[in-house]
Amino acid sequence: MVVPGDGRGRELGFPTANLEMDEGDLPEDGIYAAWARIDDDQPLWAASVSVGANPTFDGDRARRVEVHLHDADLELYGRRLFVTLVALLRPTLRFDRVDALIAQTAEDVIRCRALLADRARVRS
Repeated sequence: MVVPGDGRGRELGFPTANLEMDEGDLPEDGIYAAWARIDDDQPLWAASVSVGANPTFDGDRARRVEVHLHDADLELYGRRLFVTLVALLRPTLRFDRVDALIAQTAEDVIRCRALLADRARVRS
């Protein structure tokens, strides 16, 4: 289920859907390439997924799953998001500056798009 988060992803240019999950269900911390389906009845969306506690930002933060749907501007609160992790791109990192985080996130999305496009070609 998509629940409200800090709203920081949208401010940084990468809006995310924060998923309500049990801590025991979370995979290893990191940034993943993934496919996502909304409410189990829509087409697959390419996505970048962050799992972890967002160490760049101060405070005692719980681990979470944040999903950035590529090329989507949708209201997802209260909807179900089904996510299939395809590949771990990198570990979770702490950045000293927000602009460094934004630059790395942009690179992650590019890598994610390429990886998912390659996997889609292999399947067809």
